[in-house]
Amino acid sequence: MTAIDSGRQIDEARRLYDAGDLDAAAAIFATLASDAAAPDQASAAVGLSVTAERMAQILLEENAPAEAADLLLQALAVPGVADAARLRVLLGIAHLEMACAEFEVAVEAGPDADTAALAIELLARTLPLRGRDADAETVWTYGLDHEDADLAAQVEMRRGRA
Repeated sequence: MTAIDSGRQIDEARRLYDAGDLDAAAAIFATLASDAAAPDQASAAVGLSVTAERMAQILLEENAPAEAADLLLQALAVPGVADAARLRVLLGIAHLEMACAEFEVAVEAGPDADTAALAIELLARTLPLRGRDADAETVWTYGLDHEDADLAAQVEMRRGRA
């Protein structure tokens, strides 16, 4: 690939990004960032990072954390992707969102007081990490006021721990 071809592809990827076609922009950036011979490899690595971050944030806002995690893992698999630490933080956030969803299902389906109390504690302690303090308080209240006295007692014990 010549420098002119690479430059045209970078320009096209930037145009696509600006137009909101993030998938197409990411594909071009990923191809160029993976090509050690591409003269614009470093620029493409930055473009890929910025595009992947934006796409992941959109997916998280749309409550699609698994898709965000998959996208971030693909971007992180590209050698030399820029801002890998920032992408890893977003990946962690996606995993926190997935964990919250799993804890919530476990609370609803808790087959026994031990499992349900553990799920309530984990959910209530994880939600504040996502800035959802009020939701965490609702989860604690749900557990403390539960009709199953054993479950409520276990939740009270768990809440008292630091």
